[in-house]
Amino acid sequence: MMKIYKIILGLSFILATLSIGPGCRQNYVPTDDELADYGWVLFSQGDYVGARDWFQLSIDKDSTYMDGYCGMGWSNGKLGYADTAYQYLHLGKDMTYDDIRFPNQVNLPIEFTAGLVFASSAIGNDSLTIAHSQEFDFKQTQIQVDLGDGSYRWTLKNVLFTSLEYDSKIDAQDVRLAWSMAQYNTSQFAECVSNIRIIRDDADISGVFEPDISTVQGRNEIAKELEKLQLLLSS
Repeated sequence: MMKIYKIILGLSFILATLSIGPGCRQNYVPTDDELADYGWVLFSQGDYVGARDWFQLSIDKDSTYMDGYCGMGWSNGKLGYADTAYQYLHLGKDMTYDDIRFPNQVNLPIEFTAGLVFASSAIGNDSLTIAHSQEFDFKQTQIQVDLGDGSYRWTLKNVLFTSLEYDSKIDAQDVRLAWSMAQYNTSQFAECVSNIRIIRDDADISGVFEPDISTVQGRNEIAKELEKLQLLLSS
């Protein structure tokens, strides 16, 4: 609740600043962090157009502000503009990241990588989807090592969205599912089955999944399982 209070308080200052006429001056100037934070508030409310506008303001204020690019990527993705989403995420992913400059942006680099997985999948580029998924898996493993928690699984904007009492329902399982589908599309059936098993384990799905990947029937089983998992993870 404290985070919500800070965001709303910051927004009130922002609106007050914007409402002042050209002949007046106000000492308070909204930071790029506040602009982007409110973008994520709107994102959590499903206002992706409004969120995109606020993320754009944060970039206009500071063209090197990583989270603004991250928000632009995710909000454009939600609006169905996969190419634009990919462009913003690709532009922002290699910008300088440090805990001092971005104290509230926990694990920001992996947010970009996850977004690139979904954008690549939406574009229909399986090779890019697989490449970004592998990068995501590496980064998540690094975080697990740093935390000393092998059960850690990434969730979109977990800290901020938890404070907003919002669940985006976007997490590491969704990334792995997109990865699995790209593997299936490129006939990497053994790797696809391996990823499906990881998803099933994380979701506590009982039973053994052992399709015969050398047969048409076995590959059909994989396709049906991917459909089931897609329905499960989207609910």
